[in-house]
Amino acid sequence: MKDKVDMASSDTEEYQKRLENAATAHLVAATLITTVTFAAGITMPGGFVGNDGTHPGSAILRSSAAFVAFVIFDTTSLVFSSSAVLIHLLVPLLPKPESRANFSMVAWLFILVAMVTMVGAFVTGSYAVLAHSAGLAIASCVIGLSFIPILFLIVVKFYSYF
Repeated sequence: MKDKVDMASSDTEEYQKRLENAATAHLVAATLITTVTFAAGITMPGGFVGNDGTHPGSAILRSSAAFVAFVIFDTTSLVFSSSAVLIHLLVPLLPKPESRANFSMVAWLFILVAMVTMVGAFVTGSYAVLAHSAGLAIASCVIGLSFIPILFLIVVKFYSYF
């Protein structure tokens, strides 16, 4: 009987350790995504209108649909990755291990959304800048969007282990 209790306790400890390691990796990934999307948002593809323009300081490509999509994707990625960072900062304060695991899963899902929307921001930003050379813009979009089926295959393969 005691062996079963010790085994259950060691399984719980191992699970908690794996959860902590995963949380550390998630926090690093979410922080990197937040940093990249913030930098992309303030750098603006195509640059800014100079002082001699009609709207000084505004984005040159602001009337482009691809640029609008870039801003939406980039902002979405920033919000989801920042939310994941916040969750990982608060999770250690939760008293129940089940709650920590549940919130870590939510943060993981937020990171996946942030990754997908970050790729979407890259693709639409590249397209906005490269629209004048359609072949290169389309190639960049196709290559960039190949991330979506790759992500799908990885997640399906990952869940096949459970």
